[in-house]
Amino acid sequence: MSDSGNRADVRPSQHDHCPECGTAVAGQWVSYRQNPDNPATLISHFGGIVTTGPAEPPPPTIPKPSVRDLEYPGDLGVFFHPSCAPRIKLPERTQDEIGKLLAEMIVASYERTIARWARVGQPSPGEGDPPRFRAQVASIQTRRVFTMTRDEWKRVRAHEGRLIELDIERTLADGVASAASAIARLAAECSVHTERIEVWRYSETARPRPETLEDYLVLENFARRLNLPMFLERTSTLDSPSLRKHLRDHVFLVKERPDQGRWEPKTRMHERIVFLKV
Repeated sequence: MSDSGNRADVRPSQHDHCPECGTAVAGQWVSYRQNPDNPATLISHFGGIVTTGPAEPPPPTIPKPSVRDLEYPGDLGVFFHPSCAPRIKLPERTQDEIGKLLAEMIVASYERTIARWARVGQPSPGEGDPPRFRAQVASIQTRRVFTMTRDEWKRVRAHEGRLIELDIERTLADGVASAASAIARLAAECSVHTERIEVWRYSETARPRPETLEDYLVLENFARRLNLPMFLERTSTLDSPSLRKHLRDHVFLVKERPDQGRWEPKTRMHERIVFLKV
């Protein structure tokens, strides 16, 4: 059994290295210690550095090590990276309680989504063509990134919950637009989005269901919240006034979950969708 906690006197030094991966323990760490008041239990100490300045890009993705069980007493008193930390096997009763709680949370979220979309009316055949808007799309590291001008997004935003049609062009592989999409793709991992939306690809024969929805993060005027030089370096992009202007003048919708398999946008396509703010 383990408890969680943190104490100022339990922290890694500059010489501490994670015994799993061998690299220095810096920004975030986990350490297991015996509870002095009850030696039969362990205390899980954890820590991290909270930054208040501009967002920095996440570190490059490295293969996640396989997680092993805690070894007693060898794993006590050392510092691990959170992704490397051994797992503590919980009592079967505790595992069952956690599983039940997670199942209840999933069901509640599913029911909220159904209720949210139940308020969206099905367009009737006599309503005529839906309003049309323009956007560009790129596929960057398995995620779709849609781009539109801020004025266009403002007009789209006014049609939440109603059928619209997007006239979509593929973002050119070279140039400012592609570079800005790459920066937005990376920034989407840093919690700088202004809102999250659910998108349903319209079907005349089916109603929206949670499993048919796609989640997108909306990034608007986000560059001012970034350590932009670091993002430029990570995306191999040259800084320029035109790039900064493009970032200011456009809104980026980044798909929250990666596409399964390879997806490449067509040169031009049309899609009818309905979206809701979450």
